[in-house]
Amino acid sequence: IIGNPQNTLKCIHIAGTNGKGSVSFMTASILKESGYKVGLYTSPSIMDFRERIQINNKMIPKTKICELVEFFEPILNNHKFSNDPITEFELTTAMAFKFFSDEKCDLVVLETGMGGRLDATNVIKKPLCSAVTSISLDNTEMLGNTAEKIATEKFGIIKPDCQTVLVPFIDDSVYNIA
Repeated sequence: IIGNPQNTLKCIHIAGTNGKGSVSFMTASILKESGYKVGLYTSPSIMDFRERIQINNKMIPKTKICELVEFFEPILNNHKFSNDPITEFELTTAMAFKFFSDEKCDLVVLETGMGGRLDATNVIKKPLCSAVTSISLDNTEMLGNTAEKIATEKFGIIKPDCQTVLVPFIDDSVYNIA
């Protein structure tokens, strides 16, 4: 319906239990200082919803949020989605992809919301790089009740022939999954 704006983007995809926000912000900052126009998508927000979608450390303007909501409104009201409504995170992710594509970002740093394999950010086909920070028990009701099950979900962002960075894990049992 909107095309696939994520396919126009060069992304660095980050998942993990702890540290993924810090890694995302540091990566975006380093890339910005290197002269790139860098989109950053994170969650959750701390003070302002617009923190989730940034370009070069500047939050998306309120007017752009309004424009994107108006753009997506007919899609959200489409009867196809009545049995399987789009979540807020899925909508926000789609808004971010469209915004970054429209603004012609050189690079985009994406932080997963929860997990990885089934996360809305995982719609990207081939990131430039994937990174997985520490893994421990979190969101066990959705991701599984062992570090191995959670690691399987978070490692779901890793694509074939894609550079991947793994930080030391709290639970060594997840190394066998990577």
